[in-house]
Amino acid sequence: MMETPDANVRIGAKLKHARLLMGLSLSELGQRVGVTEGYLSKLENGRSQASLATLHKLVQALDTNMSTLFAAAPEGEGAVTVVRAKERPRLETGHLRAGNQVVLERLVPHRPDQLLQINIHVIPSGGGSPDFISHGGQEFGYVLAGAFTLVVDGHERALSEGDSFYFDSSLPHGYRNDGEAEARVLWVNTPPTF
Repeated sequence: MMETPDANVRIGAKLKHARLLMGLSLSELGQRVGVTEGYLSKLENGRSQASLATLHKLVQALDTNMSTLFAAAPEGEGAVTVVRAKERPRLETGHLRAGNQVVLERLVPHRPDQLLQINIHVIPSGGGSPDFISHGGQEFGYVLAGAFTLVVDGHERALSEGDSFYFDSSLPHGYRNDGEAEARVLWVNTPPTF
């Protein structure tokens, strides 16, 4: 199940909007994040997909968070928000050939009062987030299917279906799927800074 081409365009438009609000040129933002002006232009125009680590650097440099990239109107109003399984916002990051492909399925839409960020990380065989990131907060995960390797502060942990994990988000962390099957991980961050 792949993301629609329109999703890349929406994310690119949101990145461009945030950049323009900060009064940054493509060149200035590229220098802050460590990518080229041309690459940023492709991202903003929906012609390329960034890795999870690059998106994280971009939203930090733009003084926003990953939740804003997913912002969509949820079903209903009031005390209960419903996101239908077939209507989950999906963000495909990276490229399988580069070994950094991950798909995030948003389970809870972004709201200003939100304390948790909850996604399903879909990690294809050979995919992952090999570039280490760190940010404020805490993370919890539960492996729904498959297996993957979680690396936190230099320590590797092999995890498989039914396993759970928890760590402080300020520690450098990343993950990879060296197995032959796709891994699906319920992943919770607090606060929703990512």
